[in-house]
Amino acid sequence: MHIYNMSEIKEYLDQIQMGDLETMSLDEYRYHVKADHLLFIGGSHGFLTDSFSGRYFATSKEQLDILIAYLQEEREKMPEHDNRFL
Repeated sequence: MHIYNMSEIKEYLDQIQMGDLETMSLDEYRYHVKADHLLFIGGSHGFLTDSFSGRYFATSKEQLDILIAYLQEEREKMPEHDNRFL
């Protein structure tokens, strides 16, 4: 497994013009989500794939349901978006 270094990560983020998530507006974040800059359903196999590393996050609807349920639980632990960057 390839471990990405900070320079490779920065190069990718610069390429897709993605700044800091903490100061990003919700509209900009929505743009990056819809542009498949975070995750995408890939190729003929239809797996949920990390746009940067190519790693699969879910390979079936059932796995995706489990991931969504987990993310909904984790959502409750997170802060609200900073109003300065709406």
